[in-house]
Amino acid sequence: MKKLVIGIAALAFILGTGLEANAQRRGEGHQGKHKKEYAKQYRKQDKAFHKHDRYDRSSQKYYEKRDRAYHKYYEKRDREYRKYAKQKRHHYRDHDAWYYGKRFHHRSEYVYFPAYRTYYDPYRRGYVYRSHNAWVFAPTMPSFMVGLNVGALNVQFMANLPL
Repeated sequence: MKKLVIGIAALAFILGTGLEANAQRRGEGHQGKHKKEYAKQYRKQDKAFHKHDRYDRSSQKYYEKRDRAYHKYYEKRDREYRKYAKQKRHHYRDHDAWYYGKRFHHRSEYVYFPAYRTYYDPYRRGYVYRSHNAWVFAPTMPSFMVGLNVGALNVQFMANLPL
């Protein structure tokens, strides 16, 4: 009989604490109401904003149309310039200062420095050289060429290299 009473008391205690915990749901019932009120308030503010801002809506369409026209114009201009540069064999990228010397003026080929086994690639604006039995590309001048007068070095111009 004692076991039965203890079992019933334990069951009542477990059910009582469980029901009490369910009753204290930390504002779960208010959460849904809060969300609804927030959404309602947001819609009301948004509607008032657009009602007040009718001029900006019409001007927004104007700006979008203008931006499309500008984008089309600049795209066409860029295409034409690339075509012109290719036709005239111009390279509109900036190169190292030595590349603008008289020896290199209007050259579109690769510049080869035979004493240093190094190439200058004018298309990618960088140097190709061997390092540890592998060809390496670097956008900056290799350390073994820094401080040299590149204008006075022996160079060769080469075309159609698979660099």
